[in-house]
Formats: sequence, structure tokens, C-alpha cells
Amino acid sequence: MTATSDTTVATLGLNHVNLVVADVERSVRFYQQALGMTLDNRTNEITFMTTPGVSDLLALQQAGGDLDRASGKRRSPGDSGGIDHIGFDVADAATLSNLVTAVRAAGGDLLMMLTDSDGHPIAFVSDPDGYVLQLSALAS
Repeated sequence: MTATSDTTVATLGLNHVNLVVADVERSVRFYQQALGMTLDNRTNEITFMTTPGVSDLLALQQAGGDLDRASGKRRSPGDSGGIDHIGFDVADAATLSNLVTAVRAAGGDLLMMLTDSDGHPIAFVSDPDGYVLQLSALAS
């Protein structure tokens, strides 16, 4: 479909973000324990995680699997390919603090804390493969 001056072409929303990981089960545990995500679906090679109550999906793909071989690509876990981070909203500063503790307990690291222009705290953390996640509190 080609957009014309009187027609707007739009998507229906972001379907998922796909991460190539070294160990799918380790990543599933991390996202369950650290962010409270739940298992949504598994295919032969992709495991989909979701945040309860919303329709966002995080896809976890085993590095070196059939999809890598079929595409002819050699993907490395943690290699963002130019993507800097994935952002998640959290309710408030207390929830953010609890999540940072959970991230560390689940094998991730706190990279940086800062405050946005509205005074809300933001944490940048990493998952076990080194992907950077931004956790932004919507209230102080």
C-alpha cells in the first residue's frame, strides 16, 4: 500500500522485540524473576515472554539455532546491532527499587541511576547476556 497525501499508513503497534540469547532457560528465569514477565508461547526456536496485563512481547531466540543458520547470520548474545536499550515503565520509585534488587538477584547488573526532568527515577540495568534495559518510574 502506498501512502498518498490524504491517506495515513500506520502499524497496529509493536509486536515484539527479539533477543538472541546464549541460554534461553537462563533468560526466561531472569525475565520472570527480575521483571515479573510470564511465559506466553514457545515455538521450535523462539520463546515469547509477556508482561502481565499488557500485550507486549519479548522473544528469546537461542543463538546458533536453525533461524541463524537459515539466515546465514552469526548472531552473538548481547550484540545489540545498533539498538541501545529496551525501555520498560514501572509504577513508582519503590517498585523501581524492588526491581533493581530483583535484577541483581536474577543475574543482572545495575549500570546507572538517574532522574528525569520530572523528578522520576530511572535505572539502566543489564540482563545476563548484556542487553541494556531502561526501567522508568512513572511516579516518584
